[in-house]
Amino acid sequence: MTARRAPRPQAAPPPARAERQLDPFQIVDSAFVAGAGSLASLPPPASAEVAFAGRSNVGKSSLINTLVERKGLVRTSSNPGSTRQINLYEARARDGVVFQLVDLPGYGFNRRSKSERAAWASLIEGYLRGRITLAAVLLLVDARRGLEEDDLELIRFVEAARDVARRPVELLLVATKMDKVPRSSVRRALDDLSAAAPRTAGGARRRAVGFSSITGEGRRDLWLAIRRATMLGGAPPSSSGAAGENEEPRTTDG
Repeated sequence: MTARRAPRPQAAPPPARAERQLDPFQIVDSAFVAGAGSLASLPPPASAEVAFAGRSNVGKSSLINTLVERKGLVRTSSNPGSTRQINLYEARARDGVVFQLVDLPGYGFNRRSKSERAAWASLIEGYLRGRITLAAVLLLVDARRGLEEDDLELIRFVEAARDVARRPVELLLVATKMDKVPRSSVRRALDDLSAAAPRTAGGARRRAVGFSSITGEGRRDLWLAIRRATMLGGAPPSSSGAAGENEEPRTTDG
């Protein structure tokens, strides 16, 4: 009689999703907080804010949605220049850090009247100059076009608005739509953007972070830069795995 072979030991089942090490950078909650069509209607300053600025149709709304991993938080529009107010959002990461994200109206769109463009400029400049909790400005630039005169003016304005009453506002360059740049040209595009920007008050070149809302490229690098600028925590361990009448219109320029 032939002896039966002992069954081979089976591999242990993979750990359940809940038991895997989770990414501390993952955004677990995000929400629209308020919309302000004037400086007076802004909510009271509470904690460090990160403002997103750039020309109309630079991909600002798509970038914010990709950052918070939520497609519909910031509504997009096929019509550049649709945003007429400052929109504030809140995002909470898995490690408990809460970020205040501020979407500024896009600039450089000429189909609006001169008075409308002047009102938008006044709103943006008033926020950048006077918001006591502003910690960083992310200047979004289309990687294929580079810095334009409007972008350079914003950089100069932020630098000139330094005030001893608040800590210096850090300005970060973000090259958007990197998926449309040939891989062989990515490094050059970022270097050219950095070289074209005015240097910091200390004379250093500004680093440019590449970003794609299509592929997610640059998301983690950008969160690292935001955390450093807001002093809300650096790199975590590596992982394996009421606005009143202005609240409703939240469409952005994209």
